Amino acid sequence: MDKSKVIGEQIRYLRQQAGLTQAQLAQGIITQAQISNIEKGRVLPLSTTLYELANKLGVDVNYFYEQAYNIRPDYISEVKFQIRKAIRERDYEEVERIIVAEENNPAFKVAHNRQFLLWHLGIIEYYNKGDFKKSLTTLQNALEMNTNLNKVNVKLQEIEILNSIAIIYNEVKQYTKSIQKYHQAFSKLDKLIDVRDPKIEIRLCYGLAKSYYKIDDFQQSISLCNRGIHLCINQEVLYLLGELYYQTAQNYEKHNDIKKAVKLYSKSKELFEIENKAVFIEIVKDKLNQMKKEQIFVF
Repeated sequence: MDKSKVIGEQIRYLRQQAGLTQAQLAQGIITQAQISNIEKGRVLPLSTTLYELANKLGVDVNYFYEQAYNIRPDYISEVKFQIRKAIRERDYEEVERIIVAEENNPAFKVAHNRQFLLWHLGIIEYYNKGDFKKSLTTLQNALEMNTNLNKVNVKLQEIEILNSIAIIYNEVKQYTKSIQKYHQAFSKLDKLIDVRDPKIEIRLCYGLAKSYYKIDDFQQSISLCNRGIHLCINQEVLYLLGELYYQTAQNYEKHNDIKKAVKLYSKSKELFEIENKAVFIEIVKDKLNQMKKEQIFVF
């Protein structure tokens, strides 16, 4: 494949990723017709033109001269999937390994992809290195990045970063700040009309419920748990459903509504068994056994 063809395909890919039309990309640089010819590989843009296009697309101009690298959307998606999978499994060393391997990859020089890596770098700075301040600084920098995009998936990424900041505040017992960040995330989410992934809202409900529980606001915590549970049921997903039932049970236990707490703990155990979450199953078993030994509830 010749140079003009490769560069044209890369420009078209980045433009589509940025949600720009050919006319929008061309504005102030060249004509829409010239952009069309460049993307089709019919002409090779001047270096000055390429520089301006790269700047508008949020990449270094050298990106286009990485002839050996063929950008594949499926590859980028797979890298992101593996990072998120490692996060779910709390394998933070694997997250760091992937970030180190991909940080110089031209595809991750694109603004929103770079934001994704920076977001996860902030996470591992806390969980791998225990550096709370550096972690928050990195996450805040990721949140404030100018991606030049208005696409829903980019806005959702910003919400996810806020969620990560809130979780870390919760981890260091700064519950008020954690709650503030969760409310910022909900505020951003409420402004989005087209949200395809219910898991994001479920995640926010669960996290905020945990923070309210920590400050003994059990009614707010229960309300958020119920909101998350209804989302799971309505969307027919098991995601965090067991955890939401468990958190609700904790609230009722604190309220001394022991009968309801035991019912909900048992429900969470059933769900953890369906999902084969061995660690969580043992946690609930220990909780129920402890309650039985203390004769808090007659089984």
